[in-house]
Amino acid sequence: MSRYAFTLIEVIVVVVVIGILAAVVVPKFANAQHDSVVAATAEDLHVIETAVQMYHAKNGVYPADVNRTKFPTVLDPYFKTDNPFAKPAPIGGKYDYEGTPNWNPVQISIRTESEQIGHSEADALALDEYMDDGDLSTGSLRRDGNRTYYIIGSH
Repeated sequence: MSRYAFTLIEVIVVVVVIGILAAVVVPKFANAQHDSVVAATAEDLHVIETAVQMYHAKNGVYPADVNRTKFPTVLDPYFKTDNPFAKPAPIGGKYDYEGTPNWNPVQISIRTESEQIGHSEADALALDEYMDDGDLSTGSLRRDGNRTYYIIGSH
């Protein structure tokens, strides 16, 4: 009676091949997760911009600036789903409306309150590459200190 078994070399080859495949696939999943966070943040910014533009179209003015711990409740009727101001930004930090008369042009900022709940300059750059021109010193996305700004109506 003969027995069939794998040799040590065959087992090692299989383990090495599986290791190589894992090394290729795992980073792609990590990038996909970060890409989805960036896309979700971009979607929130577009939803906020749409609400602000709808308010402006109806009232002829942009909503007034509000304290950074609050969000402009006048925009509530213009959100079809949840108000993005009521949750943290997916890339980290909190949304803040920067309106008239204190800000011109009107902007949405993503504030980094602390290192634990914020976003990095690399996150801001990834968002800029996704939404704009890939340069945080030009276009509709800017970075200043611990905040990333999305300028409304600049594109």
